[in-house]
Amino acid sequence: PGEFDTQFDESGPLFQGLQQTAQALSAFQHDLEQRNLGQRVITLIWSEFGRRAEQNDTNGTDHGAAGVAFLLGERVKHRMVGEFPGLGRGLDANGNLRETVDYRAVYKSLAEECFGVDGDLVLPDGKTMPSLSLLA
Repeated sequence: PGEFDTQFDESGPLFQGLQQTAQALSAFQHDLEQRNLGQRVITLIWSEFGRRAEQNDTNGTDHGAAGVAFLLGERVKHRMVGEFPGLGRGLDANGNLRETVDYRAVYKSLAEECFGVDGDLVLPDGKTMPSLSLLA
C-alpha cells in the first residue's frame, strides 16, 4: 500500500505511504500478539532501492543505492544495525548514500537465528559477512 515512487512532490505522498504502511504493520503485529503468535513471527520490511540524498528539480529524490530494512516482532532486538554514513563523506561519486550493512548479512543472520541453519552455507559469500545478532 502507499506510494513510494516519489521522484516528484515527495513530501506528501511519501509521508502518506509510510503512515499507511506503519499502520498496517502495527495492526498485523497486534493481531499476531492477540493470537499468541507474536513469538513465532518476525516481519522483515526491506526497500528494494534507496534514494539519493539530494532533492531533484521536481521536489523529489531519484532512485539511489543503500536502502533500508526494518524488523518487526516480539523477539527482535530494539536497536539500529549499521550507522548513518552522513551527508558529507557518506556519499559516493554518484550522490548515493554508502551502505554500512550488506543486506545479505541480515538474511544470513535471520537464517541462523530463526531457522538454526549455517548462514555461511546458505548464502554465497556468507563467510565474508558478519552475523548481526538481530533477535533477543
